[in-house]
This record gives sequence, C-alpha cells and structure tokens, in this order.
Amino acid sequence: MSQEPLQITIGPRWSLFTYARDDMRLLGTVQRGMQIGALASLPDGGYAQVNGDIVEPLNASRVLYALRATHGRPVEPARTAPPATVIVKKRRRVVLPGATPPQD
Repeated sequence: MSQEPLQITIGPRWSLFTYARDDMRLLGTVQRGMQIGALASLPDGGYAQVNGDIVEPLNASRVLYALRATHGRPVEPARTAPPATVIVKKRRRVVLPGATPPQD
C-alpha cells in the first residue's frame, strides 16, 4: 500500500466506478497512487474504495486527513490592520514677555 496521500474529489463522478447501493453512501472519487474508484462511507463509520462489486476498506484517518486538506476550512479574506492609535501629548509653551508667540 502506498504512503502517498489520498486524492479525494466529492461529487457525482462515483457513478463512473460503481452503481448506487443501499448498504453504503457514495461520496465521490478517491485516488490511491494509480488506483482510482468511488469513495463510499460505510454504515460502521469506515470508508472504502469501490470498483464495480469490489469493496476495499480504506484507513479512516487517512481519508479524514485528505478530506480536511481538500475541503477543510474555507479560505478567509486577509484581516485588515486596525487603525493606528494616535496619542496627542499637550506640551506647555512658555511665552516670555516681549517675545513673539510661535505660529502654528
């Protein structure tokens, strides 16, 4: 069995590899290396690759990992930086008698 990650595509393409069944829920397609087939969810909570009448069980954690990687959290837009905080310090200005005051 190859250790490369599974490639999963959710959708109706499973119909290319098998027919609708009552004992499993067909989700999409799964590719393991050169093997490709329908991805099925079994009643016991496991997953399987189905080709015609041949059902091969898949490692559930690898399937969940591939599903999360492919269809995980949606891409969120980048957050905008909050506006900069402006602090105004009041300074005392000493005006000497006979001097002209500074102009702002």
